Amino acid sequence: MFLGNANYAVADTKEYQWQINERISYVTGRHSLDFGFDFDHTHVTDFYAGNFYGTYTFSNPIYFALGKYGSFSQNVGNPVFPFTFPYYGFYAQDKFQVSKHLTLNLGLREDFQVYQQPQANTTLGPVIAQLTGQFPNQYKRLAPRFGFAWAPHPTTVVRGGFGIFRDVFDAINYENSVTGNGLPSRVASTYLRYNSGASPDAQTPAFPNALATTAPVFSSASNLSIVSPGFQTPYVSESSLELQQQVVPGATLTIGTMWTHGTHLIASSAYDMNLCPPQGSNVCPSLGTTTYTLPSGASVTLPNLDSGLLTEGFLVPSYSGQINALISPGNNNYNSLYVKFQQRNFHGLSTLLSYTWSKNLQSNGMDFNNQFDFSDTYGPSLLNQKHRLSIASVYAPGKANVNSDFARGLLSNWTISTVMQFSSGRPYTALLDCSQIYDYVNNSAANESSGNTNDGIGGSSAPCGPDPFIRFNSFYGPWTEEIDLGLSRGFHITERQMFTVTAQVFNLFNHPNYFVQNGGGINNSARYAATGTTCGDGATTSGQLCTLVPDTSVGATPFGVPGEINQLNGPRTFQFAFRYSF
Repeated sequence: MFLGNANYAVADTKEYQWQINERISYVTGRHSLDFGFDFDHTHVTDFYAGNFYGTYTFSNPIYFALGKYGSFSQNVGNPVFPFTFPYYGFYAQDKFQVSKHLTLNLGLREDFQVYQQPQANTTLGPVIAQLTGQFPNQYKRLAPRFGFAWAPHPTTVVRGGFGIFRDVFDAINYENSVTGNGLPSRVASTYLRYNSGASPDAQTPAFPNALATTAPVFSSASNLSIVSPGFQTPYVSESSLELQQQVVPGATLTIGTMWTHGTHLIASSAYDMNLCPPQGSNVCPSLGTTTYTLPSGASVTLPNLDSGLLTEGFLVPSYSGQINALISPGNNNYNSLYVKFQQRNFHGLSTLLSYTWSKNLQSNGMDFNNQFDFSDTYGPSLLNQKHRLSIASVYAPGKANVNSDFARGLLSNWTISTVMQFSSGRPYTALLDCSQIYDYVNNSAANESSGNTNDGIGGSSAPCGPDPFIRFNSFYGPWTEEIDLGLSRGFHITERQMFTVTAQVFNLFNHPNYFVQNGGGINNSARYAATGTTCGDGATTSGQLCTLVPDTSVGATPFGVPGEINQLNGPRTFQFAFRYSF
């Protein structure tokens, strides 16, 4: 039982924004020019009271009644963090009507944010002072765009374009880097065990009291969190080309392709800049290698990443803590071909049918388990779905053409609609179960989307990396399908007033859709359990031997048992709505 103000206490965030936008349009001849300016001034004040009042843990109700706690933890410092960051954007665009059949769009955008430089931690030497006192604001963020539309025939249109789209930096990562600079004035903490040799009222502290903020037991964090000096804000290059042909009046057939390339994507794992590489140098000792073998006899030799042997001090030899940096090394490539048929209001029926074939690959450490080598991170993206079929239809016949007034009133003003999605399964990675050994690279990171390094590949607390014999994201889950249906009826009260009742059902046939993305919804955190007398023992500096035994602890097969999720493609859901219009 936890009692007190835990670390996960809800924060109180106040955000104020001032925005100014101006756009000027000028038409001359066949040119339609647009010029614009965006300004956004954002001020955020975060109040995070997590564990600033202390947290006690008790193993059972009797110990709670006696005040014999198991442990006590508390933070001190400044729980209030205010910061301001303005955003500036400038753009220009020219819509050029080259001829009656050809239109060009040319555009250029420049935008940037300005974060204030953080307070440097000067207590740990000049290198750490330089790292913690910098934030890499970026101003050269030009984003050109180009597009065209060509109509060689009244029933045919060819469209295409190319553009660069730049992301903005998430302010939470800035806040984490500033508050994680190791200064006690920002955050300091303590963790104390119950002294079994003293009575409950003689403990420090004695339940239910908290410690004074000036108590000498508080110390700053042993690890630092920063934004890497070489961090680059992600951006996407995108191009598309499609041909649209009218097949009959009101119906069109479209064939097209889309290509996107994501660059400098943020890693879901933190990079420890102070961690010595396994092969060593004059500063860092060599740690040798680890050999993994299968029962069949196949073997592979990899760097020794035993966290009991890895040492800090690569960047700052005198500092034994981690310097966890937010980095953006990842790349992502998406290519697709699609066919779409659209029928607009044919006797009250509108239909859209679309099929997409795509391939989505990622590389270079967007997810990684070994910060010294990103070579095993190439493979399908977690969002990769090769096939997707979408069907949408709405039928609203209006007033029924019958002679009986009663029958006409009964059969009129109905609308029936459906949306259907059929998609191939998403990939996931076969992992090593290292829950019984120490085979971790880094488990204390703040500036990232996941909780620690190994969650970058796996999403579980146990895995310590992908199977060295099987390619990254080489397994695919089952197809997902969702059929939604809507039915509505309108009732006229007067000529201008109408009451509408709508009923909708999602996942009509209650199809079980399995979410196997990276182990997030499938009990498949590992394929093999890495075992051996020297495997990850924290002592053997070279020649560790790990035997990979099929891990059946999570199900009847080494690959686990799929688990259902209750969102997106979850169980059957009903929804009802009532609307009054006048």
